[in-house]
Amino acid sequence: MDFIKKTAIIGGAVVGGIVGGTISIIGHVTKIKILDELGDSIIDSTILTGQIAGQAVSGATDMVVGGVSKKPKRLRQGRDDLLGAGGRVVKNYINNAKLVIENSGEIIDGVKQRDGKKIMNGAKTMGKIAAVGFITVGAIKVKSYKEETDQNNSN
Repeated sequence: MDFIKKTAIIGGAVVGGIVGGTISIIGHVTKIKILDELGDSIIDSTILTGQIAGQAVSGATDMVVGGVSKKPKRLRQGRDDLLGAGGRVVKNYINNAKLVIENSGEIIDGVKQRDGKKIMNGAKTMGKIAAVGFITVGAIKVKSYKEETDQNNSN
């Protein structure tokens, strides 16, 4: 059922390209880094959503076809795809939970140290997670926001 998987990935890429690409272009043109990164995260996340959905639908289809036609190999392949899709969902939630915890810690450290940059970096990442999660309905692929400092720019 590679056709289903490829179709779902293409669908995710198209949606991500339209929504995320537009946001990314706006961020790039206006030189607002957070918008550019948000657009990129939306693209990555919708492709991930397409991959997971395609794998799950393909697995379910293979299981039904394998069960009806009494083909154990197809049944196993479908089960493996469903388990793989479920594993990817769990892994994605674990990675996102870690990201939320890390950035919550960044905000708390920033408050303790009275470091506005740390607070803003953590808050911007949390905002990206919320925005991407709202648009992609669950599958989130976000990188932590790190404001470039003058020291990094001089290298």
